[in-house]
Amino acid sequence: MRAKRALLILALILAFIIAAACGDDETTEAESIGPNNDDDDDNDDDDSTGDMYSDDCGIQYGVDPGCDDSDYGCLMVPLLNEDRYNNPEESDCAPALYWNEELAAVALAHSIDMCERDFFDHSNPDGDDPFDRMDDADIGWIAAGENIFWGSGMSVSAALGMAEDGFMDEPECTLNHRSNILNRNFTHVGIGVYECPNGKIFITQDFASFSYDDIRNDPHEYCPNFS
Repeated sequence: MRAKRALLILALILAFIIAAACGDDETTEAESIGPNNDDDDDNDDDDSTGDMYSDDCGIQYGVDPGCDDSDYGCLMVPLLNEDRYNNPEESDCAPALYWNEELAAVALAHSIDMCERDFFDHSNPDGDDPFDRMDDADIGWIAAGENIFWGSGMSVSAALGMAEDGFMDEPECTLNHRSNILNRNFTHVGIGVYECPNGKIFITQDFASFSYDDIRNDPHEYCPNFS
């Protein structure tokens, strides 16, 4: 696994972005290893209540992600897939994301850790980054990425929407939260949402693909700087 990671670092792009999104008392960060996507709202309507079948891509984005919708993290997956649906050019027809329990466990553990040890970073106080945590959980990722958010003074439901809106309200074709969400090489996601006793809400989105067959080698026409 370490050798695989070393090859990825050499062959792909390591992105580490710190971004302050708009909103009251909330912060976000994004980190990724892997190829990324491009943007344009080629679909005329925001079909948030429809089946989200993309004629442009021939992809059904209104899929059952395969998680328990009593889990707040699960409730974010349709938001991610809706963003992919609404941005077919920038995502370069990225596949719909499906839930992965192992990624979700790693994401939730990180959200809890940030609360309990009072930090906000991809790397924990022990120096472990998202890819270390995935390796420690024996997750056989090929490409991976992470978005993190914290907010307070709001409900958990409001935090989910604020986090996603903040992530997507970022420049196109730039390594950031938006590009993680629209990354054409990511196929699965796990999301950990944790509300601290002090009212802070931490959200960790961990993305991954698990097969080299999922890594696109064709040029990204909308975002030519992405692989």
